[in-house]
Formats: sequence, C-alpha cells, structure tokens
Amino acid sequence: MPGDSLSVPVLLDRARAQVGLGDAGEPEGIDNLRRLVDSCRRSAALNPLGAKVLEKVVVRHLVNGLRLSDHLARHPAISSRPPDVAVVITGLPRTGTTLLHKLVALDPAYRVLRLWEALSPVPPDPTDPGGRSERIAGAESWLERYLELVPEMRTIHSLSADGPEECDTLLQNAFASQHLDDMFYAPDYSHWLYRAELTSEYAGHAVQLRVLEDSDSDAERPWMLKSPSHLAHLGTLAGTYPTAVIVQCHRDLTEAVPSWASLVSAVRRPYTDALSPQVVGEQCLQRSAVATERALAVRHEVGDGRFLDVAYRALIGDPVAVVAGIYERMGRPLSREVEGRMRAWVADNPQHQHGRHRYDLAGFGLDEARVRRALAPYVDRFGGAFR
Repeated sequence: MPGDSLSVPVLLDRARAQVGLGDAGEPEGIDNLRRLVDSCRRSAALNPLGAKVLEKVVVRHLVNGLRLSDHLARHPAISSRPPDVAVVITGLPRTGTTLLHKLVALDPAYRVLRLWEALSPVPPDPTDPGGRSERIAGAESWLERYLELVPEMRTIHSLSADGPEECDTLLQNAFASQHLDDMFYAPDYSHWLYRAELTSEYAGHAVQLRVLEDSDSDAERPWMLKSPSHLAHLGTLAGTYPTAVIVQCHRDLTEAVPSWASLVSAVRRPYTDALSPQVVGEQCLQRSAVATERALAVRHEVGDGRFLDVAYRALIGDPVAVVAGIYERMGRPLSREVEGRMRAWVADNPQHQHGRHRYDLAGFGLDEARVRRALAPYVDRFGGAFR
C-alpha cells in the first residue's frame, strides 16, 4: 500500500478531530474496519489514488459512526422504538432491484432512503435536526467526484443526490458492506463478510433509520428499503425487521453474474493497477454461491410466507404490472394515480437510455456450465424465474 498511510488509530483521531469529539471512544464496527484494512494491505494492490480514496472512505464512515454515537448519547429515547419498515427489496446484484426500488419510490405512501440521507444519516449540526440543504449539497459534491472516477456508473447504475439509494450504505458506517467489498480486492474481508451474522451491525442499521425518522417530517410513512447485500444476511434482516415483507428478485445467473462482475470491475479499476477480470469473475461467482446458499437456508427455516419473488424478465417486460402484482399480494391495491406516475416514469426512462451495459461470461473467465454448477441449489429452486 503506497506509503502505508492507512493506520486505524490515526484515521480515528482524524475523524474525532473533524467532528470535534476528541475524547470519543471507538464507534461501532471498528473490528470490521481492522479486518478491511488488514485484508487491503495483503491483497488490494492499491495505487496511490486507491490508498487515498480508502483513507477518505474510512474517515467518512468513522465520522458518521462518531456522530451517531454522540447523537444517541444525547437522545437515548431514539433507540427505544424500532423503525417502521414495510418492505425490503433484495436479490443478487443486477437482478432488477434498482428498477423496482425506483418505481416504488414514486409512491408517496412509502418512504425510501435518499442518497443524501444515506451518506450523512446524522445531521452534522445538532441545532438543525433536518440539516437537509447542507447534506444534499454534500451528496451532490460526492456524486460529482465519484462519477469522475467511475464514469461507467452512468450506464451501469444511475445515481442522483436526492434519488433512492441502497441501505447498504448505512452498513458501511459499521464497515460491514458489500460496496466496500466491491471497491477493493480484500478477499479475507470478503470471506468474513459473506459468512458473518452481523447482528449488531443490523441493529445499528435500524437505529440510523430511527435517527432519520426522528429528524424528518416524513417519519409517519413506512420505509421501503433495498439492497442486494441483504441476500447473504436474510436471517438477520428478517429478525431485525420482523414485520417487513421481503421481495427477492431473480435473474438468469449467466446474465446476473457477469453483469455484477462488470460493475465491480468499473468500481475497482481506478484504485488498482492490477485488476484481473478473471479474479473479479471468480469472486462474484463465489459471493453469489454463498449468498444464495445462505438465503435458501433462511427461506427453508422461516418459510415463504414473508417473501415475494420477482422475475427479472417479467419486471423488464412490464415493470408496472409487476409492481401492481406485488401490491396485490401485499393486500394493498396500486392506486390509479400512482400507477400513472410509474408508467410516466417508465416511458421517460427507457432501458439503456444512458448507453448499453455490455458484458459476457467469457470476459471474466467463466462459462454457463460453471455458473450453473456453482449455483445449482439456487437454480433448482428458482430456475423457473429466469424465464
């Protein structure tokens, strides 16, 4: 690692100084951070930009963790009531979860996590509980820099400061995040992450939602959350949000796996001069295998009563009809007004409007037989949803 500048104690002191909490203790997830840093030291082959970005990412999430601890110390009642989470959308990456989330975000009956909230869940100024304008400006600045580094994201995964965002971003504040695993090649960290229970990390996820509820007039609306990262932790997710309906998206794995590998390559490429498409492909295949294996075990144990399944091809073919079907199965018909809003959005945002995302298995050292063999239990259970 260039300069070996990533020292957890030093970065923690920098975060403390940034928020004016010089005597603060260690925030949630410090052991997870050490795992990430140690694994990056061994394997990530970071270039100078990568080392600098990792430092900045770590400090940003440490700042969020310190602010959260301080906020809860001053407002302990926040933790006494769980957040109102109605639905959580998950599935392997690149299975349609983002499209589904963007559509449901158009329904004013639900609340979605916005990018500016996800990046800064605790208001920086304790005297301004909302702090909306400062946080939106910060998100816009962050997004501009991010798209300069990873311009492919305009085609692969659209983002906006006030748009719906994955709630995995909240888990980043405890350094237990699939996105961090995507950004840097840290195989030891990855192995731990996909097999951990993350009970305390999901408790922190819930507390951050409560902080957001407490500081916003939208608190009366239930949350509609989304993140593919939940697939490997369905049991903890279901226990943390016991009344939430879990929507699982499915796509032909010979399409989903290389699409994910393409995304990971785009996200990781600026930070290393040693990117291997074959290593990325193998990592995405193995992560998919572990996540689906764990998800199948949870669904067998919990039963399918809390789950709704969505096929990618059906979603792409008629997205609003799929949403209407989900609402119907939830016992909540889709209103004509919201349906009209969704259909207008679909018309204004056709697939590939920012360019076609191109990828194939061979480019990542994989083939169809290998993918189907590695994920055979999942294919046996949900293969019908691929068609």
